[in-house]
Amino acid sequence: MKLLKTSVQVASLIVAMSASAATFAADSAFLMLTQKEGHNFLTWSTEADSVSRQEVYRSETSSFADAKQISAVGSKRFVVEDENAEQKDYWYWVKVYKDNGETILSNASSTLPQLDALVSTSASSKCVAGATFEDETVDCGGITLGTSCDGDDEDQDPIITLKNATVKNLRIAEDGGADGIHCKEGSCTIKNVIWEDICEDAATLTKTAKSLTIVGGMAYNSKNGPGGKPDKVFQHNAKNSTTTTIKGGFTLEGVHGKLWRSCGDCTNNGGPRKVVIDDVEVDADIDSIVGVNTNYGDVAKIRNLKIKDYKSGSPKVCVEYIGVEKGDGKSEKIGEAWNSTSCNVSESDVSKL
Repeated sequence: MKLLKTSVQVASLIVAMSASAATFAADSAFLMLTQKEGHNFLTWSTEADSVSRQEVYRSETSSFADAKQISAVGSKRFVVEDENAEQKDYWYWVKVYKDNGETILSNASSTLPQLDALVSTSASSKCVAGATFEDETVDCGGITLGTSCDGDDEDQDPIITLKNATVKNLRIAEDGGADGIHCKEGSCTIKNVIWEDICEDAATLTKTAKSLTIVGGMAYNSKNGPGGKPDKVFQHNAKNSTTTTIKGGFTLEGVHGKLWRSCGDCTNNGGPRKVVIDDVEVDADIDSIVGVNTNYGDVAKIRNLKIKDYKSGSPKVCVEYIGVEKGDGKSEKIGEAWNSTSCNVSESDVSKL
């Protein structure tokens, strides 16, 4: 009887996911479920214009008619945790409300195994490990990509390279994250990307690029995982007033060194480098949030940041350093700062999660 019930559930899941995937291109909303350390996280992307609000629904069946609303967020947030989930199977949806009254219903995403081989998705055929996307938006449709992970080796290749491009709706494998995503040219955007376990870095703004924007999504790093010692999540190497922006409810889980770091000892190092953090949750153990080089004119602007078990000074939020040229020694830490030239953040901008 249990086997029959499971078979019916899987069949229902295939129907629900296939139907929603068929309409994704027109509906412009794609939902992904990630389970980490006993928590259910819902992340999504939408290309809808003039969004007024977004609602997350949950059901114990594959029918949206049976679903109940569990959360509501504004137009600029794309991550929600199901804080009341029990040890059972669920189906989830996101409903996007537009200013004109129209609604968009996402695909169904379930705690049951995602049978990728049996369910068609909206994934672009371009979305393969090692690919380069240039002057385009590529939708990976929730597939998982990975190659290998050689711990803290900084010479690993990226999984995806962006040249003035956008990648969205992608998972990066927990044992194959390599050097994550590189923004190599122009302005790049990463939407609704899940790092199952960061290898070297999640993403890097390389020296030849202008800006990198991370919208929603989440990243996990295990203490003794394939990536070795927990380190920075986002690396910023480009200079000359280049900017990394992290927003949309982006969430960290696990154990990390820093959320963002301006390169401390790059060849021909310099600046200024800028980071903007707005509506980010650090539901993780972390040493500090950002590291800026004051001597190069770096600036970190932080607003609406929530940190697990936060109390003043633990963890440190904006840490100032002295940047150096490669080969000229170590980038020395000055210490945490508030409302300084390089640290545009007040204690009221940070709260306990």
